[in-house]
Amino acid sequence: ITLPDQCRSQSSEGCPKNVLEQIENMTAQVLPLDTVTDILTVAFNTSENILESSSSDTTNLASYGNRMLKVSEKLISTLVKPTYTNDSVSFTLPAVEGQVFMVGPHVTLDKIPRLDTTNSSVDIDLIGIAKNNIKRSASVAFMSYNTMENLLKPDFFNSSDDTIKTMMSTVISATLPKTTNTTLTKPVNFTLRHIREFDPSGSLSCVYWNISEWIVDGCSVLETNSSYTVCSCVHLSTFALVQTRKRPPESNSQLYLVILVCVIVGLVFLALLAFVLYKWSPVRDWIHGRVVLGPRGYSREE
Repeated sequence: ITLPDQCRSQSSEGCPKNVLEQIENMTAQVLPLDTVTDILTVAFNTSENILESSSSDTTNLASYGNRMLKVSEKLISTLVKPTYTNDSVSFTLPAVEGQVFMVGPHVTLDKIPRLDTTNSSVDIDLIGIAKNNIKRSASVAFMSYNTMENLLKPDFFNSSDDTIKTMMSTVISATLPKTTNTTLTKPVNFTLRHIREFDPSGSLSCVYWNISEWIVDGCSVLETNSSYTVCSCVHLSTFALVQTRKRPPESNSQLYLVILVCVIVGLVFLALLAFVLYKWSPVRDWIHGRVVLGPRGYSREE
């Protein structure tokens, strides 16, 4: 895979497309960590141009998101190397964090340690999975995407029309690269830190990405509080935490304003009417006393 110099120094739409095509067509089984991080950095940084041009087209967003997921997973799989015991490698980039853990036939661990990124972690029985493979080896690749929600938006989660959907975690991905038998021996637990303020009135859903939408099949909320949520899933994929809450009723401020103006105008009219009636002398006299007609003309009876 080659990176043109202009791709390193500036963002252009042709650069990410060129890089993605090279990644999709590459045949290398193992790549150095520096090469993988360089390519990932270029792909994510220069993808902003495509994102801006496709921001209003949900079909393009989903398609490009799928492509970014595939090339990222393919790239991180090249970090997997054969091992007799166990080995690991990790990286942290502005757009994506990743960690790979590998176990071999002579692993001495009882269980692999938790894989962690800044905003998420995963517990997986990789040793149990390795025992079900012929070579008694297996590997897991775990990634946390800090900007993927711009492509795989929470709006792709199907819910009633009167709800507001919010992405409450980073988008994460877990795969078993270079592992022949990928059958899970037990559910996998993901801990997702809330990246936005949690609304107690909302509902949280552990979801996974299925080509064009977020769905909940096979995933459930195991534990939650105001800071994080633990999701349990019976399969590996791309996951996230979505919060849904009822949309507040639309504001009737204009109607209230019209009513207020009508009330004020009505009060002013009544005040003017009262003033005119008061100034009209027979009425004014009637207010102060009753007018009567006597033998000497008009007189006033108090």
